[in-house]
Amino acid sequence: MAFISIKQVSYTYNGRKKPAVKDVSLDIERGEKVAITGLNGSGKSTLAKLMLGLLKPQKGTVLLDGKPVQKYSLPEVGEKIGYLLQNPSQMLFNTTVYNEVAFGLKWRGKSRAEIHRICKGYLEHFDLWQLRDAFPFNLSEGQKQLVALTAILALQPACLVLDEPTKSIDVSRKKKLIEILEDIWRQGTGIIVISHDVGFITRFGGRRVHLVEGEVVDAAAGC
Repeated sequence: MAFISIKQVSYTYNGRKKPAVKDVSLDIERGEKVAITGLNGSGKSTLAKLMLGLLKPQKGTVLLDGKPVQKYSLPEVGEKIGYLLQNPSQMLFNTTVYNEVAFGLKWRGKSRAEIHRICKGYLEHFDLWQLRDAFPFNLSEGQKQLVALTAILALQPACLVLDEPTKSIDVSRKKKLIEILEDIWRQGTGIIVISHDVGFITRFGGRRVHLVEGEVVDAAAGC
């Protein structure tokens, strides 16, 4: 059974005649690496929001781990899929980097000792431990992105969805991000990257799903 199963899904935004996503069918396996590509406005982000239950299909169904995604609460979806927005600043709201990573763990009722162990482990892995007391909004865009990513990964979702992750980072940060994603994927986390950055996607690898005007025109296997 596919981890995410999209069956003939369509969605049109209010006030628009043309669907943002049209009759899309797509299965994504647990632990798979997938790149969703296409020009701006091709429906990539809309498809991601449908996967996450942030939008409800007007036609078709979206199953997450065998169950309609709309049957889950948003926190339950978050336990299965971690979603990194295009703008990491929209995901940051705590006063320190440490508290950003600890927030979700506290919400899950983890002990203080366990929270410290998990936060320290992930922040050290991403070379962020020395910034644990820093105010997140004072960080560079690349650092903000890593903090947001760390906060998601600390909750250990089965799958990670990144929407245009290279939008605000330079070439060296792109290289670092590829290395991080490869490491995460090898540890068993599925990764879905949504991007029109051809160079980044080529290095990312995995199966490629290409959208044109809301429709899947290619879903070729990756290298």
